[in-house]
Amino acid sequence: MSSLSPSTVADESKSKTRFEEYLLVEYQYLAQALFNTVSTISEFFKQYILIVSLPISVAVVFLKPAELKTSGILEYVKNHPSIPLILFVLVGAAGLGVLGYVVNLRLDALLYARSVNGIRKSFYKASGINIEEELRIRVLPTSITVPKYFEPRFFLFVVLTFAAFDTAYLYLGLYFYLEALSWPAFSVVLLWLATVCCFSIHALLYWGLSVYREQSYLRSRNIGTDIDGVLNEHRRHFCELLGSQTGKQLDPAEITHIPVHEIPGCSVTLDDEYAVFNWPSYWTDMPAINGAATVMATLRNKFHYKVWIFTNRPWPQSSNFPQKNREVYLDEWRKRYRWMWLAKRNGARDLTRQWLKNNSFAFDKLVIETENTDTRDPHGHTRNRFVISQEQNIRIFVEDDLNKALKLADICELVFLLDQPYNQVTELPKNVIRVNSWREVEQFLRRIS
Repeated sequence: MSSLSPSTVADESKSKTRFEEYLLVEYQYLAQALFNTVSTISEFFKQYILIVSLPISVAVVFLKPAELKTSGILEYVKNHPSIPLILFVLVGAAGLGVLGYVVNLRLDALLYARSVNGIRKSFYKASGINIEEELRIRVLPTSITVPKYFEPRFFLFVVLTFAAFDTAYLYLGLYFYLEALSWPAFSVVLLWLATVCCFSIHALLYWGLSVYREQSYLRSRNIGTDIDGVLNEHRRHFCELLGSQTGKQLDPAEITHIPVHEIPGCSVTLDDEYAVFNWPSYWTDMPAINGAATVMATLRNKFHYKVWIFTNRPWPQSSNFPQKNREVYLDEWRKRYRWMWLAKRNGARDLTRQWLKNNSFAFDKLVIETENTDTRDPHGHTRNRFVISQEQNIRIFVEDDLNKALKLADICELVFLLDQPYNQVTELPKNVIRVNSWREVEQFLRRIS
């Protein structure tokens, strides 16, 4: 059993102390934010009640029944029934908007409370006390899944209060409108149907926002993946076609860098790569990685992930066909496709989609990257995995390119780096996980789900 040196122990203790200090400060900030948010909700609710009740109070105090008859207001309302309807509907709609804001404030407060629970759990875990003693002295929870975002025994009453006021205004507006029209056919049914719908919309808004926070907020169900080297065995396929098209032999394990022609001491040239990449069977007969399609189907059907597939495929290009075999290449493309595939604008997309279908890959979105595929800058016309991962909040990515994986680590919560000879490095960021297969990706996601 190896022992740690005093300097190592001191470094670990120092690091642990820094982390605990960070947690303590974070705890204080979150607790204060929680308190401020609850206070804001209370104050906002009081002001809302005051504002919506003000018109009723003014009407009761200043517009007595006798005065209403002599002032001409009732006559004006009868002659212009749409005006009170519009005013009351606007008040109700504004109330619904305010409710959405207040509900989000409440959900933020619950998010802070969950974060505080997680920090509390960390401190209890670091304390070393056994579970029996902890349960005797601890009152507040340590679970990050409580409190629940939907609170039928607490905040629902606030929502119902909003619903009551807003629905009352809608009811009054419709009532005056229908009264001025002498209650045409089905007016009563329309009045009560609108009332029930208005009241229900408030409850549904609260429920919908709560479900979104519980299932999607900060926990995106989007997963992205590359194709070459991630879904297919491109190294082996490249070496096989390299031999048949150029006569040169290369072991797949020797591909320690991409592009291949830049590998020091390698005999493969750029023209050799052109000869491989422009041959039809490179794209149509590429072997899929064993088990990748099955795992991807599991992620979609059981884990309910939305799968985004990204690839940068400028090939094939007729301008890069080997000059001495140009006609052979063109004949091969014509043989495989009765129409001239190279003339199609979306040929790369169609060819890729067909390969995915032939190999039983289930996905939600295929993105053929354009412009600069290496930049994270969202400006300009670039459409690549970095920009789209930020826009679509892609939480998890499966990649084989080391540089792209490191950039994605700043965007995604988790990046799985599929082990390849060309992506070897001694250290990786904590959220970049090296895996040997898609099965390891599935197992990891099962553990953290």
